[in-house]
Amino acid sequence: MGREVRKYIEHELIQPFKIEKRLYQLNIYNEVKDKNSLVVLPTGLGKTVIATLVLIYKLSQGKKVLFLAPTKPLCEQHASMIKNVTTLSENDVVVVTGETCSPKKRKKVYGKAKVVVATPQTIQNDIGKRLFLSDYGLIILDEAHRAVGDYSYVKIIERYRSLNDHQILGLTASPGSDFEKLKEVAVNLGIKHVEIRNEWDEDVKPYLSSRYLQWQLIEMPVEVKEVMMKIDIVLQETLQALGRYTSQAKHLTPDKLSKKALVEIQNRMKKNLGRRGGSLYHGLTLVSTAIKLSHLRDILTSQGVEVAKKYVSKLDQDDSKAAKRIREHLVYQEIKKRLDKLRVTQPKLEMTKDIINSHLKKRDDARVMVFAEYRDTVEMLVSELNKLEKVQAVRFIGQTTTAGKGMTQMEQKQTLDDFRRGRYNVLVSTSIGEEGIDIPSTSLVLFYEPVPSAIRHIQRKGRTGRDGHPGEVKILIMKDSRDEAYYWSSIRREKKMYSYVYKLKDELEGKTLGKISVERQSKIDEYLH
Repeated sequence: MGREVRKYIEHELIQPFKIEKRLYQLNIYNEVKDKNSLVVLPTGLGKTVIATLVLIYKLSQGKKVLFLAPTKPLCEQHASMIKNVTTLSENDVVVVTGETCSPKKRKKVYGKAKVVVATPQTIQNDIGKRLFLSDYGLIILDEAHRAVGDYSYVKIIERYRSLNDHQILGLTASPGSDFEKLKEVAVNLGIKHVEIRNEWDEDVKPYLSSRYLQWQLIEMPVEVKEVMMKIDIVLQETLQALGRYTSQAKHLTPDKLSKKALVEIQNRMKKNLGRRGGSLYHGLTLVSTAIKLSHLRDILTSQGVEVAKKYVSKLDQDDSKAAKRIREHLVYQEIKKRLDKLRVTQPKLEMTKDIINSHLKKRDDARVMVFAEYRDTVEMLVSELNKLEKVQAVRFIGQTTTAGKGMTQMEQKQTLDDFRRGRYNVLVSTSIGEEGIDIPSTSLVLFYEPVPSAIRHIQRKGRTGRDGHPGEVKILIMKDSRDEAYYWSSIRREKKMYSYVYKLKDELEGKTLGKISVERQSKIDEYLH
């Protein structure tokens, strides 16, 4: 059933027909415009619109506004949106980052601009020298969940809150599933009120398109299982040897192993090096060995044979003691031989091709986004998908790292523009595509693997079902791999996250909340039976 004719907000500082009247946005605006608030809203529901409404309210009172965002692309995106929907001039809204404006020019820019959109590091450096926080009646913080520890948001707001006249608006799509960190954000920002919405809220439903989520359970090929079992032999031996150095490792098994557990052991051993001397160096080599073997196991079962072969090639070039230890193991030599001979069909890849092919045949204007954890997987998918008749696929990855050449910010922007215009219809992305950057809405989002993080799960889903168009989300899960545990972990954490935000909201309003219950689940089969 279609929505009523769109109505738009009228205001002297807002351009006609630019900001749609959405009930939930107006409800949130009315609650937060005069108090220190945190707004939790999923990707695609218009956090920046709400921020713009509050910003205009403050400008109408003759106050200036400071809008902070973690990266230069996000700053430029917010400034562009504000200029696009308001009657403010180019000089009224300025972007200030270390790259866009020299220190000499910044003092003059701060003095003239009504809205300064900036990275927090730049502002922290300029406080008291070129910029005075007392000039601003409102500070908006995008990705406010970062306001923990020694992040620049914390230092800036600490200074700002010492002023008599101050107001803070925090924005986030996903504040995380750690209640203590959420409370830390609230304390650091002086939050007095929380507004939260999700797709189930009554004032949101009329503005949402349908989003169909489905997971696809894939059987692991027998040949892959056999190689996995060989890896487990070497990994189990390594864990048993590690158990002689730390009791934390004694009960670890290959199928229940997480990188987080191994890194915790590694960090504890490093702290104890001074007390126990050189005996722990061998233990640290064993931890590194276990991390590398566990990673090989994970990418073989979750990413596929070709990506695993690439990792083995890297191991062969690795000069570390851990890699040498792996290469010297007789079973590892057998693992290499089996991988070299494997010509098994990659079921995840074939499923991906089938899903995308079918989707593009249904819609000429389809836009597909594929998320993959590793760059090697992204490269493989782009290569394979471009062999399909209707596919024009392109990679979207982060900037250059030690792992290899990435994309510059200019290349990232050009790729998104090309995707928006239809030069490409499939965008294959690493985690960079989960972040707050302005990616065009898609008709299908495909997770090549689940992610254990609630934040990342929500951000990935939020890339479809926007702008009045229905969307699909498909999650590929390899049976008997880490995929199953990761999927259920993200679901549990998402439930926790919303529960904790409501708990914080109730605490701030002087209410109490009962014990939060979240079911544990690790296997898809447990759900089916």
